[in-house]
Amino acid sequence: MHKPHALRRLNTLDRQSDLHFEDPGVQAVHESLSTPAVAPGIPGSERDPLGWQLGYDHARCHVPLPAAHLHPASPLFQGFHAALQAGLSSQQRDVAAGTRVWLSLRLQAWTEGLPYEEQLLTPHYLRQLRRTTCPVTRQSLHDEQGHPQQRTWARLRQDHGYAAGHLVQLSRTAAQALKNRTATDLQHVADHLAPECATVEGLDAASWARLAALARMVQAHDDNPDPLPVLPPNRLRLLNPHHALQAWITRQLALPGWAARGNVLAQALPTETARTAAQGLVAALAPHALRLPQHEGKELQWLLEDLWRDPRVQRRWVGLRVATRGVDLETLLLRLPAPTGCHLEHHAEAGATEGWTELH
Repeated sequence: MHKPHALRRLNTLDRQSDLHFEDPGVQAVHESLSTPAVAPGIPGSERDPLGWQLGYDHARCHVPLPAAHLHPASPLFQGFHAALQAGLSSQQRDVAAGTRVWLSLRLQAWTEGLPYEEQLLTPHYLRQLRRTTCPVTRQSLHDEQGHPQQRTWARLRQDHGYAAGHLVQLSRTAAQALKNRTATDLQHVADHLAPECATVEGLDAASWARLAALARMVQAHDDNPDPLPVLPPNRLRLLNPHHALQAWITRQLALPGWAARGNVLAQALPTETARTAAQGLVAALAPHALRLPQHEGKELQWLLEDLWRDPRVQRRWVGLRVATRGVDLETLLLRLPAPTGCHLEHHAEAGATEGWTELH
């Protein structure tokens, strides 16, 4: 029996049901960009309906076609031209926020021949994924074409098409390193680099480890007991409840009263072994939490991520993972107070990977 939806909104937590955190300040603005059905018999619409529709949508959203498709043989051009014949104006107008990104990502998926989940990957949703820095390289993202830190859409599940829940913005360098690699592949590169402190494909060992951690977050089964060295980006679906638990603990450390909420976590656990393990982890995290700056920002987030690299913290975390095997962490997390400034969203099991079309 699937669990019902609960507590809409937040940044990221999950298992095979979605518990995720959403950054504050995101307003739910509904945008009516309904996609008309492709009319049968229109030249080009049957041969490549997706490309034709994409061109049609460029016209109705008043966004010019990319230069590469300004020729009659392109299905995008054919759809664009059909829209003009249907009475839509080609005159340049103000474009709704997120629309250009929406069209660009659909074009990216079409060019790569990959599925694109249209129900959830809307302009409004994509605006919520926008980042100013790459979570892997920790450098500012740019819109300059070809720049190593160029803002790039990436699928953390390389075995699936474009869909909500595993789509993130990375730098061009990080996205290229991710291509055709699994979390295990990425972690192997990170482990190989660690002793030499070298770089491969523009990333050092710490960056490879963060990239591997992002890929681990969208896997239901994670055999690696080590804590994640990166916080989940907005709207990412954590398919493993232990990743969700770590994200909850990490975000609490930056807020006043973190020690009391750590005790709340321990008391909520069902066994004495698990409660002792949780208290031990909080004790190991305490020296780091006391040194955290009071102001918010990317530097604070990076300090929160890096404190999990402490060997003592890692040992205590592994102990807590072992002690909570078989515990319904998903239900427990829904009962715990969400970190201030975040909203917790829970999906039924079947909805966690809704629209994730597996590639063959």
